[in-house]
Amino acid sequence: MLQARAPAFPAWCIFQLMKKQLFGFLLLVSFIPSVSAQKPSDVGQNLRKHVEYLASDKLEGRRTGEPGATLAAEYVVKAFAQYKLKPGFRDKKGKSGFLQPFPYITGVELAATGNEFQLKIPGTATVMPVGFSPNGQAANAKIVFPGYGIVSKEPVYDDYGDNDVTGKVVMVFDGNPDNGNPHSLFGRFDARAKARIAKDKGAVAVLLISREANLADDRLIRLEYDQTLGEAALPVLVISRETAAAILGVKVPDLFLMEEFTAMRKDMTGKVTVTLRDAVPSLNFRVNLVKKQTGAHNVIGILEGTDPVLKNEAIVIGAHYDHLGRGGQGSLDVNSKEIHYGADDNASGTSAILELARQFAKEKKNKRTIIFIAFSGEEEGLLGSNYYVNNPAFPIEKTVAMINLDMVGRLKDQKLTVGGIGTASEWKGLVEGRNGFQGFSNNLKPLAMPIPQIPMESQAHSMVVERVVSVIPPFVLQLNEDGFGPSDHSSFYGKKIPVLFLFTGTHENYHKPSDTADKLNYVGLIQITGFAGNIVRAIDQNQQKPNYAVAKSSGTMGRTGFSVSLGTVPNYADSTDGLLLDGVRDNSAAAKAGIKAGDKIVKLAGKEVRNVSDYTFILGEMKAGEEYEVVVLRGTERLTLKIIPAAAVRR
Repeated sequence: MLQARAPAFPAWCIFQLMKKQLFGFLLLVSFIPSVSAQKPSDVGQNLRKHVEYLASDKLEGRRTGEPGATLAAEYVVKAFAQYKLKPGFRDKKGKSGFLQPFPYITGVELAATGNEFQLKIPGTATVMPVGFSPNGQAANAKIVFPGYGIVSKEPVYDDYGDNDVTGKVVMVFDGNPDNGNPHSLFGRFDARAKARIAKDKGAVAVLLISREANLADDRLIRLEYDQTLGEAALPVLVISRETAAAILGVKVPDLFLMEEFTAMRKDMTGKVTVTLRDAVPSLNFRVNLVKKQTGAHNVIGILEGTDPVLKNEAIVIGAHYDHLGRGGQGSLDVNSKEIHYGADDNASGTSAILELARQFAKEKKNKRTIIFIAFSGEEEGLLGSNYYVNNPAFPIEKTVAMINLDMVGRLKDQKLTVGGIGTASEWKGLVEGRNGFQGFSNNLKPLAMPIPQIPMESQAHSMVVERVVSVIPPFVLQLNEDGFGPSDHSSFYGKKIPVLFLFTGTHENYHKPSDTADKLNYVGLIQITGFAGNIVRAIDQNQQKPNYAVAKSSGTMGRTGFSVSLGTVPNYADSTDGLLLDGVRDNSAAAKAGIKAGDKIVKLAGKEVRNVSDYTFILGEMKAGEEYEVVVLRGTERLTLKIIPAAAVRR
């Protein structure tokens, strides 16, 4: 980055020097005017300051709906106000502010009345509903014991056989026959899947036998609720191992032997005749849980454009500020209750958009309107960005591009992934063209290579440029065409907006408490922030807006255990009446079936779909190449379509 005292120095002179000595970084001229006042030392200090606050103990991991996330939002609000951005939200009464609220369920609690659990057995019986249990009741329901409660076609495994459990409560072990194996094909049979199987078999409830020796240590009794998965198909209650043993009339050590014997079925496929054990007592229960809802917030700041025509178009620069709090859902340190700091994910991206907001607001040269958005609810399923695109601060049809920064703090070997390259015909040339030169400075160091120094004194011109021009080594770009993906740009691409997604890759600290501020590559973060700013400036200064294009799909991105793909992009908001689709991939099985973005799937392969949990369970049972019926609601119209799943792309 250059600090110049005499802007009259001709840019072509610098260009010629760079061309001779610095292997042809060709986009220098367009960049000089916009960064002349920026010192990398200032930029680096700003970025570090933002990261260290957002990833501090005080914010406790910024879980959506928790106090730490509120503090993070307030921090962004203060910054936007300091930069004199225009508030991006206006309520129904006309009051404006930077915070855009959206509904978010933080958990559930037992209602003051309407909860009853009666189980007559020797000793004390502890029965508790789990947080994702729907409300319901049953009287004198007989209890049966089908082992793990799993029925699977691949691998072939059946804990029910031909036994009738209609009207009964099924008591099952939590977990699966491959407990402890992270690569098990049984891994998808969680408590929600078991409830779905039990419902299809006619049962009225599920009793889960805790895997913990002490029920108080079991995550299931915390009344946690993940709205991206929604409620189970029928009431689910958890019991201690002592209670389960008492129901079966055995000792606790015998229960371990029964669990081991049940697990052996996976190695004796087709040779076992299943006989369910009837437990002596019956169960009376009433479940009445109340969902706790809080206002989560996006933070929106607007910098109006200076061009009388182009200011009516907008560029969105976004990053999510939420993370995982003290673990739980989403954590890869499963039993940890420590703060998950989320320095890279995504204090890094949030710091970048704050710095870009400061720079652009100071320059005031943007022709188009620039909208800076710090999203919440990303870790819960892109909730904030999805809400924004359906409730935009600026007409969504006038939004010409969205630049998303998510996990940009761990640049290594100069490798930078840029997603969404295929979503606009101009993107590849623009991104590759802006690579290699991010700015001028007096002392930008350390870098991965020596900083070339160019004398800037000229007898022909009365200009003095302080000391040196610093050129940053180019990124090793890893370009991905897909506009969909596991971050907030996906919500915008679903609305047919060209997107770019900057990302430095996952690492061993991803979604763990060890993702701390001291591990970030701040020099790399400076580079990426400058690179993103350059891209935005290029889009902004071009009279022609980017041309939206249908991007090539990158497949499943290696994040699914399903053998088939339909090509749908689910909406992860809480639901009990079907699965709303935010998008459908072009040329996918869903697109060929006639399914469209905005449709709500209510039935698939002959089974009811209430939410994402139901949908994924059914998807796991489907086979590529076979035809299935899918029922969707499109407005007030109910359509029955035929769909043939494609084989999932495994990476």
